[in-house]
Amino acid sequence: METFREMLNRWESKAKEASERVEYTLTLGKQDLIKIKAFAEAYGLDEATITESLLQSAIKEAEQAIPYVKGSQIIRIEEGENVYEDAGKTPAYVEAEQKLSKSI
Repeated sequence: METFREMLNRWESKAKEASERVEYTLTLGKQDLIKIKAFAEAYGLDEATITESLLQSAIKEAEQAIPYVKGSQIIRIEEGENVYEDAGKTPAYVEAEQKLSKSI
């Protein structure tokens, strides 16, 4: 049996999750929408949950795929090896993410 403390903690967690959500409208190709609807039907979930999960996975994978580009400046030495700055898109992405997280 769930105690009131557990229930209140769960409510608090759900409230925090809800406060961090924002609505965003996007346009999809017809085939992509069909696939989202098919996932929703197959798993018994709503389309928004499926879309959110797919988007989160895609973002995580895209972040990991940003290539490291060796810069010319040494930023530290690890185990006797020089570690060079990233001259690729990662620094600009991280900076934009930090800036936007303060304004949204």
